[in-house]
Amino acid sequence: MVGQETAVNAGQVDPVGTFDPLLSAVAPKGEWPFYRGGYNLWPNPKALETARIRLMTMGNSTSLWPDAAWAIELGNGLKSQGFDVALAHGAGKGNSSSQELLRVVRDMPALKPDLVLSLSGICDIGYMINAKTYPFAHKYIRRFVDYALEHGFSTAATYGYPDLASPAEIWCRNQKMSRALTQAMGVDQIVFLQPVQGFGSYPWTDEEKAFYARKAEVVLKSINKPYGDCVVEFYTQVRAAIAADPDDYHHIIDLTEVFADCPGAYRDHRHQSAKGVAKIAQQMLPHVVAALNKGVQANG
Repeated sequence: MVGQETAVNAGQVDPVGTFDPLLSAVAPKGEWPFYRGGYNLWPNPKALETARIRLMTMGNSTSLWPDAAWAIELGNGLKSQGFDVALAHGAGKGNSSSQELLRVVRDMPALKPDLVLSLSGICDIGYMINAKTYPFAHKYIRRFVDYALEHGFSTAATYGYPDLASPAEIWCRNQKMSRALTQAMGVDQIVFLQPVQGFGSYPWTDEEKAFYARKAEVVLKSINKPYGDCVVEFYTQVRAAIAADPDDYHHIIDLTEVFADCPGAYRDHRHQSAKGVAKIAQQMLPHVVAALNKGVQANG
């Protein structure tokens, strides 16, 4: 049903891969050999049960395997430093901080990770994915509901109490709530504010300039602003909030300047090339190592 033409997306075909009734879109199994419940398991299911360190990783389409295997590169980097590590990698097309929070609520108790990681940010800009005033109403959920209503599901639909928060406020609030939940379960968490074209210092290639220019002026209808303006507004406000309240956001690592010395990091206006993915994993590694070593010391 989802991905077919409906009143919401008439004239478009937008396949989501695998549909999750709570999260909307999750990573499809594809060619990945080890998969369970919307999570790719690395290096295998047995290792996830027996490894001394278990990671739960999350993200949007910039984190989907195999096109953006930062989680695998991170895992290999940890193994090279002597960590006995396995991970459950959850990502979904268009997953925002709201879907990541729902993953923590639903899946963290079952996965029992030692550390939760996410690469997050771009899907929260400008009400691009989740509905304005309804931050948990992902666009694919809304399409599914529209399809059901059009085909005889005879009841009203609601998405909760209206929320007037801005995209940046929603992202920051979700990170606070997620951190509170992980702490309550005795689990550490790191959120990486993801890099994106249109924000931060970056040595553009001509090709990158061209495909960003095609996107920057596209108006996001829910907020009636160009995509490029929404990127700058969101990231500026998020970084200001983090700077103003470091105690609440000490678990967030800002990667928006990570490509300042890395031309050719993008394959389109927000997804990284293989070079960009490798750079992200390299930058994540010392932060993750520090968190894991801190956990080892705390546990004696």
